[in-house]
Amino acid sequence: MSGEGDSMAADQDFQPKSRSRQDDHALPSLRLDNCEYYQDEDGAATEESTKAFSDTRPRAAVALSSAIGLVVSVLLTTLLSENTDLISLWSGPLSWGIICLQCSFIPTRHQYFTKFTLIIFGLASSGVLVLSFAFRHGSEAITSLIEILAGHRIDAKAATGLLYLIQLISALVVFLAYAGFPRRPDVYHRGHLVDQQHTVSLLALFSFYWNRVVFSAARKRRIEIGDLPTLDYETRSESLKRRFLLERSKGKGGPLMWQLFRFHTGELVLQGFFALAIAVVSLSPQFVVLHFLRTIENRPDDTNSADPALAVWVLGLLLGQVAHVWLVSRLKWAATSRLEIPVGSLLQSLVFSKVLMQYEIATTHAPTSSNDDNTVPVNDERKINKEQKQRRSVINHMKLDSSRITTLFLNSSNYPLVVSKLLFAGFFLVGLMGWLPVLSGLTVAMTIAFLSVRISARFRFLQTNLMRSRDEKAHLFSESLQGMAQIKLSALEGYCEDRILASRNAELGHYWVTALWQNVLNLVMSMGPLFLGLIILSTYVWQNSTHIQASVIFTALGLFDQLDETVADLPGLQMNLAEAFTSAARLDEYLDRQSDRDPVLFFGDTITFENATVAWPRVEDSDDLSTDNPSTGRRETRSILTDLNLAFPKGELSVIVGKTGSGKSLLLASILGEVKLLAGNIRVPAPPPMDMIPEFIPESEWVVPQLTSFVSQTPRIESGTVRENILFGLPFSRARYKETIRACALEKDMELLTLGDHTEVGPKGVTLSGGQRWRVALARALYSRAGIMVLDDVLSAVDAQVGRWLVNEALTGKIAHGRTRILATHHVELVLPYASYVVALGDRRQRSAEDVVMSLTSYGGTADQVPTATALAPTPRGEITLPSSPISETPVRAEEAREIGGIKWRVFIAYFHAGGGWPRWLSGILVIILGHLFTVLRTWSLQRLSDKARSDAPPSQSIPIQVPFGARVYEILFAVLGNKFWMFAYFVFCIMIIVTGVARAVIFVCIGMKASKALFQQMTHPVLRAPMRWIDTVPTGRIANRFTTDTNMVDDRLCRQIVNLLHHFSFLVLIICTSLYRSSMVVFGCLFLVGAVLFIVYASIAFRFISVAREVKRLNSVSHSPIYDQFTSVLSGLSTIRAFDRTRFYMDRMHHLIDNSAKSTWALELSNRWMIFRIGVLGALFVTVVAGGIAFSGLDAAAAGFRLSFALRYSNALKRVLQSTTSVELAFNACERILEYAEMPCESEGGNDAPAAWPSEGKIEVDSLTAGYAPSLPPVLKNLNFTICPGERVGIVGRTGAGKTSLAAVLFRLLDPSHGCVRIDNVDISTLKLTQLRSRLAIIPQNPFLFSGTLRSNLDVEGRLDDHELQTALQRAHLVEPAEGPDTRTRNPTVTSRRQTNIFTNLSTPIGTGGTNLSHGQRQLVCLARALLARPKIVVLDEATSAVDQATDKAIQASLRREFTASGCAVLVIAHRLSTVADFDRLLVLEKGRVAELGSPRALLEAGMAKEKRARASSQDGETMDGRYAAEEEEDDDVDDSGTGAFWALVRESAEKDRLIEMILGDGENAE
Repeated sequence: MSGEGDSMAADQDFQPKSRSRQDDHALPSLRLDNCEYYQDEDGAATEESTKAFSDTRPRAAVALSSAIGLVVSVLLTTLLSENTDLISLWSGPLSWGIICLQCSFIPTRHQYFTKFTLIIFGLASSGVLVLSFAFRHGSEAITSLIEILAGHRIDAKAATGLLYLIQLISALVVFLAYAGFPRRPDVYHRGHLVDQQHTVSLLALFSFYWNRVVFSAARKRRIEIGDLPTLDYETRSESLKRRFLLERSKGKGGPLMWQLFRFHTGELVLQGFFALAIAVVSLSPQFVVLHFLRTIENRPDDTNSADPALAVWVLGLLLGQVAHVWLVSRLKWAATSRLEIPVGSLLQSLVFSKVLMQYEIATTHAPTSSNDDNTVPVNDERKINKEQKQRRSVINHMKLDSSRITTLFLNSSNYPLVVSKLLFAGFFLVGLMGWLPVLSGLTVAMTIAFLSVRISARFRFLQTNLMRSRDEKAHLFSESLQGMAQIKLSALEGYCEDRILASRNAELGHYWVTALWQNVLNLVMSMGPLFLGLIILSTYVWQNSTHIQASVIFTALGLFDQLDETVADLPGLQMNLAEAFTSAARLDEYLDRQSDRDPVLFFGDTITFENATVAWPRVEDSDDLSTDNPSTGRRETRSILTDLNLAFPKGELSVIVGKTGSGKSLLLASILGEVKLLAGNIRVPAPPPMDMIPEFIPESEWVVPQLTSFVSQTPRIESGTVRENILFGLPFSRARYKETIRACALEKDMELLTLGDHTEVGPKGVTLSGGQRWRVALARALYSRAGIMVLDDVLSAVDAQVGRWLVNEALTGKIAHGRTRILATHHVELVLPYASYVVALGDRRQRSAEDVVMSLTSYGGTADQVPTATALAPTPRGEITLPSSPISETPVRAEEAREIGGIKWRVFIAYFHAGGGWPRWLSGILVIILGHLFTVLRTWSLQRLSDKARSDAPPSQSIPIQVPFGARVYEILFAVLGNKFWMFAYFVFCIMIIVTGVARAVIFVCIGMKASKALFQQMTHPVLRAPMRWIDTVPTGRIANRFTTDTNMVDDRLCRQIVNLLHHFSFLVLIICTSLYRSSMVVFGCLFLVGAVLFIVYASIAFRFISVAREVKRLNSVSHSPIYDQFTSVLSGLSTIRAFDRTRFYMDRMHHLIDNSAKSTWALELSNRWMIFRIGVLGALFVTVVAGGIAFSGLDAAAAGFRLSFALRYSNALKRVLQSTTSVELAFNACERILEYAEMPCESEGGNDAPAAWPSEGKIEVDSLTAGYAPSLPPVLKNLNFTICPGERVGIVGRTGAGKTSLAAVLFRLLDPSHGCVRIDNVDISTLKLTQLRSRLAIIPQNPFLFSGTLRSNLDVEGRLDDHELQTALQRAHLVEPAEGPDTRTRNPTVTSRRQTNIFTNLSTPIGTGGTNLSHGQRQLVCLARALLARPKIVVLDEATSAVDQATDKAIQASLRREFTASGCAVLVIAHRLSTVADFDRLLVLEKGRVAELGSPRALLEAGMAKEKRARASSQDGETMDGRYAAEEEEDDDVDDSGTGAFWALVRESAEKDRLIEMILGDGENAE
């Protein structure tokens, strides 16, 4: 699954119908036949799973074995009746009788709980019986078996032993059979199989053999998220959050970390017990080795025969290692399944739940598009920066902080384990070597540990800087993705790439310093265990001189290895603990100390304001939400409305008007409760309780008058289908849906969409046009059950025809009848005749709230300007039927791509070359081999030490290999140092191990940095130059995941995992070689044969594991993206979600996404445990075989200790090799995903260089232009032919879908023509380089985007212009009045802190990402000022003034005439508001992708009016036909050859008809 659209597809899976919202966690409703189907809180069994459940085999095995045991025990009682006391004689039959009785009590029907309880008792009884027979009669049984196998005669004693053996086997079979009973049938939750951990038998549970479903699916096909079992009830995020909040509600407060500890007390205590058991069992191999070697030492020198006692210690070695493997596996699984996954899911649920309850300002930079004034305090920069940091902080809570705390709980068992190991191993060493050596070694080790703690503090500081630089890089890239359209139109790809790469280089610089300090830390940490062993051994040798025992030396060496691992974990555990508590404090502050939204709404019959003063919430409000806070007096006046006294009529249309920045959006937000109420009261109707989500709603009960819907100034469209965005979780009513589509003029759009209303719209609706997004959002509000509709300027992005249709059908039509509609708009003339209540705003307060005539006068017009109802009445329109063919029944979704099978060789090769090629890699491998060589020599020196201490032979005769230095030097050193020579050699080899370790780390850090830098550059370049179609259709979170998570994986883990694989694999080869060194041919052959068999089994396990882990890891990688997509999507639309009362819906969806991610982690870890347990058992078998070979080889204690010291590492090395192999492949999955983007096609970068001064004139020639968005789609522009002269102002008009924006896209080559060409100054633009073409033109888009920074950086990207030029441009764009220039503050130095200034007079005014701290209209004007500074010869304005009031629009058009036309600049303006282009030189009228008309406004208007008069005069039968509707109903796409009438049709449909005629023709003309 990927993104929100995937979540919406699964709504039917996790959003129950016809049930109480409080009962969403209830079990699925199943038809139970006399309660035969099992069910519990995890889920319910089905008929199929109940039939599949069977315990016949274990039941039969228990019965048969119990009967055999009983019969044999009775027989044995008969044989021993004369020589045994009565109690001992009948204890056996009595025990077997109890076992048989327990077997008979096991239920045969579906009493699963009772059955499992009895099975536990039977298991315990049979286990006691097995132990009893093993301890009492085990030796007799084994002796009898050996005698029988040896062919000896069976006497009474042998027969008795044989009967004991049969009983022992029978008891063992009973024990295993009880362990093989399944617990319950498979259960299902909402149609999905629940994880079988509580379903399978104890035998399968303890061997991690219940994930067969995943393995089976992996063998057949690529695993999908639906193939993974659902989590059990206790692990689901919803139940976790519910139980945690219930615990908190009981008054058990405190810091978050302690609450989490208390909530998981049982699991943590269990971890502690497991840790103690592991610490004890981990010493068993050293205990066995000690006695094994002592047995060899005590063997007479003249015999080489094996001592039978050695076989006992070999068996003990096997049992100890298997027990250790099982305990570690159970501990790790418990840590993951009961701590890591639940804690992570819980924290993510809590953070998301908190977000849904907070002010939107607390999670975004500022109120979206709603800072409705141009004034801020001078210190506003600090506030905006705080808002930006707050947004990143909330996202970090979801990602970083939750992961750090989760890691702490995952590793929680390591803290008692480390302490226990240190204590137990320390006492073992004391008993082995005495107090003085141990105390000496610990003193040195603690000194080094103290030094490592100091270095760790510095390392943590560097890690903080590294994280900060990564946040900055992620922010820059995320911002670039959001503003990609603006980047491409302005040819800023290179500029953005330089910024991102500069941030990346800064990150790598921090990473290099951090890596160096990490190596220093690793160096110090590795010195601790090495010097610990060195000091202890040196002191021991100094104390004992020639009485050095190999058993002591090599046992101590194994203990040193354990101490090495333990001490090496200390700095990491300390760091993790500090980071986790820091993150917990941050989360605690966010969850508990940051208040939720204040309830500002009171209940009443209607929406009223009573002396209300409201303001946009600020980031500071999250910390102090008291309305009595004196700081509210210093609140910015730009974000406040005062003294509101309003009463919106119920069931009527109310209109809010005012200039740009007057506070319209703030007033609408007040109705929704999304503001701070500083004074007065706001009353709204009380919403009824909506506990039920019915599957069917009668039409008469559909509208609930008290519910609210909202259409924001930036429509919230999320990934999913058009239908899903309109339904918004409500049941589908075809009649209502059809009426909604018709009222919102979406029927024609449905016909054009590939899959009709099941077409994916992409994230934020980017695949839809601006007008389509508005209408889909309006359709959502109309389709909803809300009786109150709050609409923020829904008419600004549609043309006049569609605007009138929306007013007539959507705002005032049948579907809106009886609803309270509150509309903020600049299109006053269009809606005023229908309004019952009009509110005019200005100067941050209401100017009036009166009837229509009075309000229009207050607004700035006169009563005479009110259009008549006849003039504005909707013209009857042909009935448009809902198309059936484009509406498919099943939506098609674009999932995130995942590779199939293993990582391709091209990925390995690409990383190999990116890392520097052969020289670097070979040097690193050579250093690894040298390190292993010194490791062998270090251990070999201890062998020589113990050998020499027991032998008086000359050193030259006893050295088995050539000494690596001159013989003369060796003899001198040995003569001086004696046996201490070998300790000196041990010290030298330790130093060389440290040196090679540091060299290895530095070499591979360099390789990793070089590779990651190259791969990042390879990925960044094509992504910034990807086609807009790709950018629009791929969720931002999915792309950002490549540049954050995957890049961090390549930075931090990939090269390290490769090093680990090379290191562990070469060490495994070394272990095998040293274990087999100097073995006899017989022993070597046996070991080789057993090793080959084990290797085959190992390869089979590894193959099965990797095939599953690879797919599950890929699923796990893509399962995180939907969570962050959903999170960021909700952050940008909280007000809409809360207005529709959909917070529970989104909370349920987030629970579903979190559980999806958790179950992929669950499946991955379960696969790991399955593999590690089996590999550990194989390793234990290998060690046992090697120990057996040593026992029968006749080697001395030193040689045996040398080989055993390496053989004991085999199991761990084997596990690490497979883990490293898997980790490398999984880490290469991130590299594979990066290369996927690095190799994707991008826009053409070829072409000719444009002439130096091009375009010098600005002449545009369009010749036979035809273009479409895809070869399979019909063209949107058809055979266009026209010419625009230099310095000409041309308006491009037409109905929605006529091709206006597509024409602009062709000019900037966002859309390539399939036929024809466009020439500018006689140069075909298709032959030019894209960057040079776009940089020479200028465009102001309908949805402008500003980059985070300052006003200056947005106006002058390259920093070449002075302040005077920038201020002049702002004045020309009417953002700054001439009297408000930069000198104003200088001339008035006594301005108080309460004095507010126009923010645009300060070029250092901070701008948030996307310009969200400015209103929509202000962003358009800033882009206009930027275009004025560029002084291009061609400027395109795509609805660039749609969000400003008419007075500002008129002033801007005057500026365009004065600034652009005077300089000979050609201006192309795409406009829905015809008054914007009424005084232009020419108008280009497009209709259905063709040129309908081209000429001056006066000529086109007169021609159209004349044509209509002729049509009326020629009418013979009295029928009249409006030219506009006749053209619309034609089936043929061709336009009238005369080319007249299209513009007049647009004028007739406009709400400004009379005004337009007056503007174009003058006062003396009459439209009729």
